[in-house]
Amino acid sequence: MDHLNHDPRTKQTIKEELYNFLYSPVQREFRARLDSLILKNTIACGYGHRSFVYKGNLYSSEDTLSRTRNKLAPQFRQEMEDYLSELSALNTEEMSPVITYINQVLNASNDFGDYFKLLPEACHPILQKIVDSCPCRNSKLSQARVEKIQQNNQKPIALLKRRLVHNLLI
Repeated sequence: MDHLNHDPRTKQTIKEELYNFLYSPVQREFRARLDSLILKNTIACGYGHRSFVYKGNLYSSEDTLSRTRNKLAPQFRQEMEDYLSELSALNTEEMSPVITYINQVLNASNDFGDYFKLLPEACHPILQKIVDSCPCRNSKLSQARVEKIQQNNQKPIALLKRRLVHNLLI
């Protein structure tokens, strides 16, 4: 396997590509849910633009904002609460530990081979794409070190794998 020369941009690229691979599908799903809720609220209330304010935050599906601040209709408040609760859970209970684990993997080694060992197989095509296009390359972690990192991070690895499965269902 190839070694990375010290270039922090390469690790940042790996992190961004993995993040996009893992979370772009769920972000699109959340955006579609919010857009649907905005549209339902706009139609139900007869508003002239697609946006509303809820708990002091503006939610909009338009690029230009109106000066008028629509309110979320009471019949949609539970749906909005569910949306916000699920978004918060995704951010705190899944995304945070997964991104922390990806950072730990990237900080543990400069070796693409180690990344392949430490990250689930479904992430390997993303890594391979970077290897194939990157002029910088890698070094090695011992098998014991790989196992220790994996053992200490079973929950984030399980969350990462669960996200991959959920993405298949989206």
